[in-house]
Amino acid sequence: MIIWYELTLFGVSTHIISDVFFSSESDYVKKIKFLLGSFAIGFGFRPLGAFVFGYIGDKYGRRKILLTSVILASISSTAIAVIPSFREIGIFSPVLLLLCRIIQGMAAGGETSINSAFLIEHSSDKKNLGFLGSMKAFSGALGSITCLVMIAICKKFTGESYGIWGWRLPFYFCFIMGVIGFSIRCMMEESLAYKVHDQNKSLSNSPFLELIRGYKKAFVIAIGLGIAQNAIVYSAIMFYNISVKELILSNIDIKNVVRIISEIIFGVSAVLFATLSDKVGRKNVMVPLLIVLACISLPAFSLLSCDNHYIITPVYLLMTIPISASFGIYNSLACELFPTKVRCTGFSLAHNISAGIFGGLSPSICMWLIEKTETKIAAGIYLTICALISLISVLQIKAKDRKVDW
Repeated sequence: MIIWYELTLFGVSTHIISDVFFSSESDYVKKIKFLLGSFAIGFGFRPLGAFVFGYIGDKYGRRKILLTSVILASISSTAIAVIPSFREIGIFSPVLLLLCRIIQGMAAGGETSINSAFLIEHSSDKKNLGFLGSMKAFSGALGSITCLVMIAICKKFTGESYGIWGWRLPFYFCFIMGVIGFSIRCMMEESLAYKVHDQNKSLSNSPFLELIRGYKKAFVIAIGLGIAQNAIVYSAIMFYNISVKELILSNIDIKNVVRIISEIIFGVSAVLFATLSDKVGRKNVMVPLLIVLACISLPAFSLLSCDNHYIITPVYLLMTIPISASFGIYNSLACELFPTKVRCTGFSLAHNISAGIFGGLSPSICMWLIEKTETKIAAGIYLTICALISLISVLQIKAKDRKVDW
């Protein structure tokens, strides 16, 4: 919840953050590029966090890593609230923002995949792994909804001061969420899978080396699986936030309402499709979803970058269904590719390489392609290619590749 709360807050606050942390002399386009760069930097450090935390998670236990990551994520997110503006401390303002984004990226690298492995490995009958894996996407949607509700409350009580200082209040709330998250994880036991392998002395002394030696194919497939969803979802969010600047009807922030509806669709769709995959098989659900994403990316991103919110809104909401469904299934599908002794290292590295490169850079790549080609369809072509890469990856998975070993 904290990771997606912060991601949503950063994306929704694009215009305010660009004004506060970057030079007022820069034009709007330059500010957006700087902000996209800071967004990408956070993602760029995810693989490093995944490497460090994944290694420790496989060797010393999942629970310890999740306690550490929730502390780092909440403190770095809260710190953004206290950074002075560019007008007050000059270049140190964006530098401190980037430092917070780096720490957030490191924490997210350990958090966003190991938490799914932790949940999945608690299953004793192993028949509901898809459902358990979808809880990450569901809790992410809850985090985004919580963020949007907090923004609405803060805007209501701060009024015109929201753009001056009121925007900092939702960042302070990250600290409260961190305390709750840490308390919950303190009460949780280590995962069943890890305890079984720890008792049997079958854990690896060098998880990364063993991953590279014995599970290269699974690792490459897992990276490919995450490309489509990460590239498309973050591009869609950024396109929507940039294209629809402000939309107020009868004193209701319609843009915020649309975001909340999309997150409800996201959370529900992720759980439903993941539960379906428990009954009919992961590939049988994932393959049609990726075909749909490949087909709709081409026209959808041209429509998302137009100036008409009556077109942008329904397109954005409809795209949410296949994107969220793929997110819901991905966690269990990728987790099952790795045995317990390298699961954290393999899954976290694979997920965060695809998220770090394609999730973090895709919004910037889409904007660059549109600028260079002077056609909006260029972004759609790029994202269609991303969907096809993931489709090829999922088709490589065989029944023997499933490793549920506890």
